[in-house]
Amino acid sequence: MSRSWRVASTITLLAGFWLIPSVSRAAENDTPSIVSYGFDGFWTGAQIGLASGYLATGREYESDEWRKLVFGAGVGALVGVGAGLTLGVLDVGSGPPPIGHYILRDVGYGVGLGAIVGTAVGALFLIDDGRPKNLLTGAAVGTVVGAGAGLVFGIIEGAAASSGKKKEASGGVDSLRFTLIGAGSSLVPMPALQGRF
Repeated sequence: MSRSWRVASTITLLAGFWLIPSVSRAAENDTPSIVSYGFDGFWTGAQIGLASGYLATGREYESDEWRKLVFGAGVGALVGVGAGLTLGVLDVGSGPPPIGHYILRDVGYGVGLGAIVGTAVGALFLIDDGRPKNLLTGAAVGTVVGAGAGLVFGIIEGAAASSGKKKEASGGVDSLRFTLIGAGSSLVPMPALQGRF
């Protein structure tokens, strides 16, 4: 087993343990802690920054490229703390449901799932051309893409929870579902999102 293969597999294993998403564990009725939002933002931002820093490295990893990894993780952590604290302040000021909590949670889950799926895709490329760096590149791309997807899903989930609370207060009923519809008189089914508000 070559040295680069051992280094790549060790880094992949350690990154897999580190990429487990951190989620604040506040109960439904507890007042959310703004500091816990900052911690969640720190870890999630550091993971995204590390992945971005790794994507900035060259085709072959050189010994002096560790600076890009450290810089990416550091900047990501600082931006994550700022974003986490901002979402925490907005949640405390706006009342339930905690939309910022949904966003941070789903971005964390997206980072973890994206890293795992990206590593699997990288393994498929590893089989093709035998470069161990494919595993880490796949994990890094998956992390960044997963974070974006988690952000979108967190915003959608927070908006749905917010409108659900408003409907409960007013006594209305919301429904949102995926369905198939025909285009006019066509018999070709098309996917659609149907809702009643």
